[in-house]
Amino acid sequence: MINSERTRKDEWRLRRASSIILPLFFLSVLISALIVSVANDMYAFVKPQREITLEISESMELSEISDILADNGIISNPTVFSIYVLSKDAEERISEFSGTLSLNSSMSYREILRSFKKNE
Repeated sequence: MINSERTRKDEWRLRRASSIILPLFFLSVLISALIVSVANDMYAFVKPQREITLEISESMELSEISDILADNGIISNPTVFSIYVLSKDAEERISEFSGTLSLNSSMSYREILRSFKKNE
């Protein structure tokens, strides 16, 4: 009797541990994949090379410019790019920019920001 009670308790503990560990494992895999994707986009670890020329007008907001960059394959995630620009306090520089911008799809976010500064 005592062995069967221990076996049941051990099975219950194993199920309980599995019900906690497995979802946490899958959640950590998803978060890791998201982090890798964002890091690749920010730092241009593995991005194809493609030259693109864009026409930017002064009346465009950061969200519009981010969407244009994403639509043209320069960045993958416009929201993350907008957050990056805001964190660098560069929103004004980008939204006041007007003119032609020559970019490469393998550029990091930092290099993209520098392009806006060079062409002012």
